[in-house]
Amino acid sequence: MAVGSELADRSDRTGHEGRQARADRKQASPANGQERKKHRAAPVPQPTRHPAAQQRTYLVTRIVDGDTLELSNGETVRLVGIDTPEVGQCGYDAASTALARLVAGRQVRLGRSDEDRDRYGRLLRYVDVGSTDAGLRQIQGGLAIARYDSRDGYGFHPREPRYVAADKASRSFGCPRPAPAPQPLAGGGGACAPGYSPCVPPYPPDVDCADVDGPVLVTGSDPHWLDGDGDGEACE
Repeated sequence: MAVGSELADRSDRTGHEGRQARADRKQASPANGQERKKHRAAPVPQPTRHPAAQQRTYLVTRIVDGDTLELSNGETVRLVGIDTPEVGQCGYDAASTALARLVAGRQVRLGRSDEDRDRYGRLLRYVDVGSTDAGLRQIQGGLAIARYDSRDGYGFHPREPRYVAADKASRSFGCPRPAPAPQPLAGGGGACAPGYSPCVPPYPPDVDCADVDGPVLVTGSDPHWLDGDGDGEACE
């Protein structure tokens, strides 16, 4: 009887200890899970970008010429890497008008180059309106040339290769040649008809060979009908 009681007591203690061990493991498992979570790699924080700061724009209030403009903050900007005609030169009006159509009264972005300002205190900048590079557009239109870069003693600027290539590919703006002034008659007074050499008075009135000093070379139309045989020489 004593032996049976001792065995029963042992069995109770063994069962109790087993249940206690399982309970302890159960309570410990969440903690272990938390420890595993703690050792997981934390996400790497990404740098915060500020698009507004990168896209700062300025209002263009005045066009000085084809490569210079003024901003609403009082700054004058000289476009980097290009040169347009000066006042009185062929192409000045066309270049100034083209730049005005592109950027006047609009918000533009300024891009830095290899220099900050020129000797006149003007900002040296690329000028972009939307996706358009204003300086490059002036070159492509034949209204500006690529200049003030590493080829002529200045520093290399980042867009130089693109500007030089565009300059080589574009045709320069041409101004119409003024018509030659009419040549006065040898005897004094009056203009000359085109297509005769030496001078023959314009038609009308009609003139005959007796009215001019011949021979006369006919290089164009013959309104006076001086070259009767059509050989190009009249009043022989």
